Amino acid sequence: MGSAVSGSPPLPFAPLTYPAASRLSVADELHGRQVPDPYRWLEEDEGAACERWLTEQDQLFAAHASSWPSGRYFRALLGELQELGGALAPVVSPPVWRGTRRFFLRRDQGAQLPVLVAADGIDGNRESERVLVDPMALDSAGLTLLTSWRPSWTGRLLACQFTHRGSESPELRVLDVAGGQVIDGPLRPGRPSPVAWLPDDSGFFYVTHGHASASRSVRLHRLGSDPGADPLVFDTTHAHLSVAISPDGRWLTVSSSPGAQSGNDLRLADLSHTGPKSPELQLIHQGSADRSSALLRFGPDGLLYAVTDADAPYGRVCLVDPADPRRQAWTTLITPEPDTLLTACTASTDPGSGQLRLLVGTTHGGTVRLAVHDGAGRKLADVPTPGTGPGTISNLSTPPGDTGQVWFTYTDFVTPPAVYRFCVRQGRCFPEQPADATAAPTPVMPVVRQLTYHSEDGTPVGLYLIEPPEPVTGPRPTILTAYGGFGALAAPAYSPTIMAWVRAGGVYAIAGIRGGGEHGTAWHAAGSGVNKPACFTDFAAAARHLIDEGVTTPDRLAIKGASHSGLVVAVALTRDPRLYAAAVCSDAPTDMVRYPRFGLGPLWAAEFGTPDDPDQLAVLLSYSPYHQVRPGTHYPAVLLTSARIDPRVGAAHMRKFTAALQHATASNRPVLLRTEADVGHGYRTASRWADLAADTLAFCATHTGLTPAADEP
Repeated sequence: MGSAVSGSPPLPFAPLTYPAASRLSVADELHGRQVPDPYRWLEEDEGAACERWLTEQDQLFAAHASSWPSGRYFRALLGELQELGGALAPVVSPPVWRGTRRFFLRRDQGAQLPVLVAADGIDGNRESERVLVDPMALDSAGLTLLTSWRPSWTGRLLACQFTHRGSESPELRVLDVAGGQVIDGPLRPGRPSPVAWLPDDSGFFYVTHGHASASRSVRLHRLGSDPGADPLVFDTTHAHLSVAISPDGRWLTVSSSPGAQSGNDLRLADLSHTGPKSPELQLIHQGSADRSSALLRFGPDGLLYAVTDADAPYGRVCLVDPADPRRQAWTTLITPEPDTLLTACTASTDPGSGQLRLLVGTTHGGTVRLAVHDGAGRKLADVPTPGTGPGTISNLSTPPGDTGQVWFTYTDFVTPPAVYRFCVRQGRCFPEQPADATAAPTPVMPVVRQLTYHSEDGTPVGLYLIEPPEPVTGPRPTILTAYGGFGALAAPAYSPTIMAWVRAGGVYAIAGIRGGGEHGTAWHAAGSGVNKPACFTDFAAAARHLIDEGVTTPDRLAIKGASHSGLVVAVALTRDPRLYAAAVCSDAPTDMVRYPRFGLGPLWAAEFGTPDDPDQLAVLLSYSPYHQVRPGTHYPAVLLTSARIDPRVGAAHMRKFTAALQHATASNRPVLLRTEADVGHGYRTASRWADLAADTLAFCATHTGLTPAADEP
């Protein structure tokens, strides 16, 4: 077992000379304010000056990374740990059944990317399994990714979407499952699109995307026809569109939302009256008006069920009457207990009685629960779940017919994702692909503690600590992270990165700060829009709690995050630089004045506010990391990581923030930028993921004094 040299301070560092970065006299006048932007030239992805600067940053990073003592240790350990899978890359996914076939993703040992497998039958007969799509066979460099897939209802056809070199603009192709050949496409929807097959395999509904601020459209594509002539079914200026169709082909649903976590409008059409070409869509839920969300589930009984947070901050399940499907006519069937969040719902049939059964997943304080309800919503039984503490159940999947079985994925902080099958009749769960944490190198079971601390205003906030099993003898090198945005739940899940850090002797802390979804819609609202600063206050309070409780010290505390979590880290290091020894910030928005100009930024006004409003601009400027950098400040060691091209957030954020920090810092601790080509906003091959994770952990270890045992891994 690795151990931390807790009494040793981090290594001293000599002053650095950073790549030259011109500071220009560029400023915007916004609502009477002068907002400087000296590094705007770094927004030019293909500018010659920007390219030269990036090359020099790459050289600086490589020189430092080669000196990190634990770099090889973490790279070797992560290479082994990731074979067990993780929340973003499980070894196998629950199957999806269509016709007489089942489809699932599988990542074989040593594989760079998962493959899509097709097999015959509902059961687990593996003799008929065959690889249908192997991204590495299509592109041995691993630059082509299978981003989504959807089999037709008969199981004879498969719609696949592929992206290349980090792009999020896919090509959609249709494959014949029996022969494996492409029979239609490519379609170019602009961004990954839902695909809703017609029951006779003749075509599908899909969504086309233009620029982030342009309209979206639902269109009907008939196989073999010109995609440019696909008839329009529905269009909107709303940012997000999704489309689904019931297995019998009768019901079409279209969901539209003006932005991320801003509620959705839901429309329903009965295709038995009109056919697919000209559906009469009826607005049944207008959540864009009150920021409530709803989605429809199609029951095996032919009825419709809504899962919604409308008038229910923790969620509820409702029966929808097709004769009057408007929200005000919905009948509530299931409402969770207080402070218990509804996280999943699916319908199945008890093969013994022929009665409908609803399987409902909830979480309370991080502990996941499954329960069986009848068609009237009455709770019949609790389902024994694989874990005993905080955990996550996801990807509920049911086969067609009256099988009375539900497949799902379970994971927790110490258990790699594994697929389980629940039998309604027996009331038991069975492992389909059991996880075995003891099969990992140097087997050890970390200790998971669940704590509560109080933020500056007295608000209680949850905190997970994942620690080595041996008794703590003093403050340890610790990594603190939090997400706190878009209503996302800090769900307990196995992570090779966390496991590697803990096995080396460190502590990993995860705070459930406001802005996330840990306590329903109100918790999200308390940390979004003009309330966004609350999530940063919660994060700083978590750091102080860890220090006050003796878990760590400022010179042993690193903070780490990506995307919105990276924004939390960037704000933290600019607000309280002496509170942290190191910070890792990846693919994050940091210029909160110009964020709407990059990637999907125009969709995030509900989450962050808009600089077009003077009051909201003031809030944005109060925490915008790029604008809060102050010359002469002793900043901690900072590692910023970014794709060369980030179609979601925009790579300019990391570049501009790097230049500002390198210009301003008065400490000898380095500010480094690690860039990577051809990866986009996150998903990458196994080896490139391990390289990135090893670099971030080795950086944190170097600057917090964590020294793994010499004999590991």
